[in-house]
Amino acid sequence: MEPIEINIIKNNAKQILKITHDSEEINNQDIYQKINVFITIKNQNLYQKVVVSINILFEFFRVITCSLLIVFIPQKCGDHVCSINEKLYLRPSFYCASLIFNFITLFTFFCFYFLEIRRENILIQYLEVNPSISYNKFDVEKLIELLPLNKKKKILQVQKYYQKFANIMIYTYIINIILSGIVINKYSITNQSISTFITYILFIIIKLNNVYSIANTEDFTFYSAYLMTNMQFNDVDKRFKQKQSYDIQTHENSQVMYNMRSML
Repeated sequence: MEPIEINIIKNNAKQILKITHDSEEINNQDIYQKINVFITIKNQNLYQKVVVSINILFEFFRVITCSLLIVFIPQKCGDHVCSINEKLYLRPSFYCASLIFNFITLFTFFCFYFLEIRRENILIQYLEVNPSISYNKFDVEKLIELLPLNKKKKILQVQKYYQKFANIMIYTYIINIILSGIVINKYSITNQSISTFITYILFIIIKLNNVYSIANTEDFTFYSAYLMTNMQFNDVDKRFKQKQSYDIQTHENSQVMYNMRSML
């Protein structure tokens, strides 16, 4: 470790351990290393969670407007533009069925976002983005083996659910576009309704394309759904690496002691 890094970590160590006097020094290099790891993990996890939270707020706005197409796109009611109440209470059966399917699509999106947020939190908690190592799926698979079995299963399980539900959501939205398009075409206001309809579709297609690319990846390829440029989680969180290393060392020490006793 470089002297500059040691000084920085020493200051952080004093803050964390509440050492107020300059005369009190910390000479254990292991403590520096552990605190350095703690600070790095804390900063990366905090940054990732802040970015995810901001993006989720934007996603909720987008999914509401783009799912309820019949509600938010201008339509003609006789000689005037329909109000939201009029759109909700129009009686033609096909119109009502399409409107109901708008809300089904919205519900499907919310269920998917719940799963997506859960997946993102699990990836942030147990994995990290490490540009200094390979993104190859075989290398990532080896690193995943460092995790405890229950945490490994949790990652693989949420990834599997995400992939299946992503396809359901995409097909649901395609049906929603078709039904809403028929209704909006019938009650359209010149070109205004059609242009707004196309704008909303393009608005959500960006998200759907992103979901499709994340869901249809090779095994042990974990892209973030919210961090910029689809960051790929390719390493195990340092906390679990250290724990695994400690467990292995403890096991080896125990084995050596057992062998020595056997020899005696």
